[in-house]
Amino acid sequence: MPTLRIEPLPSPRLRELLSRSARWLVPQSGNGAQHVVSHVPKWVVSGIASRRHWPGLRSLTAVVTAPVLRPDGSILATPGYDAATGLYFAPREALPTLDDNPTQDDARDAAETLLESVEHVPFAAPTDQAAWLAMVLTPLARFAVAAGLPLCVVEDSPRSRWSDDVITDIAILIGAGPPAVIDADDLVPSPRRSIDALRENGESIARITNGTTRSAIAWRRIHEVLQRTRASNGFVWFASTARALRDAEMNRFALTARCEGGSMTAHDGDAFIRDRTTSDLLVAGLTILRAYQVAGRPDMRLTRWAGFEQWSAVVRAAVVWCGLPDPVTSLGQTPEPTNATDAAAADLVVGWSELAAAFPGGATARQALDALQQAPKDQYPRLRAAVEVFAPGPLDEQGTATRLGRSLRRHRHDVHEGRSLVLAGSGNQGNRWAVRASSPASPA
Repeated sequence: MPTLRIEPLPSPRLRELLSRSARWLVPQSGNGAQHVVSHVPKWVVSGIASRRHWPGLRSLTAVVTAPVLRPDGSILATPGYDAATGLYFAPREALPTLDDNPTQDDARDAAETLLESVEHVPFAAPTDQAAWLAMVLTPLARFAVAAGLPLCVVEDSPRSRWSDDVITDIAILIGAGPPAVIDADDLVPSPRRSIDALRENGESIARITNGTTRSAIAWRRIHEVLQRTRASNGFVWFASTARALRDAEMNRFALTARCEGGSMTAHDGDAFIRDRTTSDLLVAGLTILRAYQVAGRPDMRLTRWAGFEQWSAVVRAAVVWCGLPDPVTSLGQTPEPTNATDAAAADLVVGWSELAAAFPGGATARQALDALQQAPKDQYPRLRAAVEVFAPGPLDEQGTATRLGRSLRRHRHDVHEGRSLVLAGSGNQGNRWAVRASSPASPA
């Protein structure tokens, strides 16, 4: 299907349309009272082409090729022009089925679905997984935010080569296709010209290249240029940096996901799309955003991020509402519990240590649930409290064990009350989890 795009109406075409719409007359030479048919005057064409305000005409904001979140919290999923937003929706493929009233449980399941698709990516900590999820949601919510968006940065260690794959797969996942590429050296001196070139191709995600060795101050200047350029509205900007550039300055304007480990192998190929289709993952992202809106956007008591308050209220809060860490928590710090989900995560980590005597080599989710079912109700109090939040349901059902297993993977390496959840081993019965002593300042 050809890609639709917005572009200026060429002057010759405008002149043709004006000629079709009316008979153009000019005074006859030597007799001002008589008129003869004429071509459309050039000054009329240039005047109309330069006019910016047209009362009564519909405003066309952008063309989108996948469903997006509207400012009112609903999902734009009907092809064609949307009067509420000025967007024109031209889907590239068959539309997925969307639930208009998803619940928090649906959102949590959706978050797990998305995170399972990147289990092979060596994110440095759970916060980086949360940041990746926020990066997925940001393009889907870009028109609902209608304000400043953070620069999305994937940080590689010197031994890692994951940024290309992570950024490309996010773009494909949300239906945008491979990201457009723009050189940082071209962007800074003439941002509008560079952005107009991207817009002509109907792009929504752009990756800034040739910036790995730039300083954090240089990246801040690039981000400020993008924020000042109105032509960049509707774009989500990605970049990659070396780990050596990490500092407090980047945290002021960039959403950062850190990767560690070696490069992607041939076996890993097609990174995200494994057992699920892009449509499944796109629906999962929209489910998270919509469910948070349906719930009334509960206050997650997030620390203010200056300049990105609206993005935090739409995207960042939705990620935390799903039970994940704050995606913009300062690097090297472990947030104190600020809501019921954080408190439940602490119960999960500390409560798992209650099983140490019965399972010295670590316990699977199934073994833990069996222990809860067989033990007196007053035994394992904190673990029981965590299970009620993360895996509600009958203790003997497989679905309960599956939800608990997902939560254990999600909170791996979390540090709570000096303890950390670790993978002790795996086998035919599943992953075995244990708790080890750790300090709040230890690397996650």
